[in-house]
Amino acid sequence: MIELISKAKQGDQAAFAEIYNLYFKKIFGFIYFRVSHKEIAEDLAEDVFIKVHNKISGIQKESSFEGWLYQIARNAVIDYYREKKITVALEEVENILEYDANIIDTLSLSQDQAIALELLKQLSPEQQSVIKLKFFEQLENSEIAEILHKSEGAIRVLQHRAITKLQELVSKRINNHN
Repeated sequence: MIELISKAKQGDQAAFAEIYNLYFKKIFGFIYFRVSHKEIAEDLAEDVFIKVHNKISGIQKESSFEGWLYQIARNAVIDYYREKKITVALEEVENILEYDANIIDTLSLSQDQAIALELLKQLSPEQQSVIKLKFFEQLENSEIAEILHKSEGAIRVLQHRAITKLQELVSKRINNHN
């Protein structure tokens, strides 16, 4: 991947196209999680890749590319809400689930997945962000730390506390239904 990014930094359009193909669905999903509207998510994802294309030559470390890419996507969502003058707390934007607005997706989830999503909403906004980035977006702790402007240690602590809290919520739910 580092070689691909290096080539794209030097203006290799085929390398950039490959990066686009590798990351578009992930970035689209990341954005869709936060705006819950397919066409808007597609437009914002396209804008993200235009920005990436225009600024990739300035990236200092190829190894931090993915965190940088997600930061651009996160900023695109924030800018979208600012431009629309929709008053929504940043933490709420970070934690909107696509399943909240899409009943078809909710119905297609298994019962366990639906329960997990319901329980996830009971975590703190930071914990939700870490869980989503780690398990839904499958990012490394170093990338999550970069996106959330925290240390890797802080991310590990948030992740551990979130998982512990989810385990408690699951146990509580099981005990209440028995």
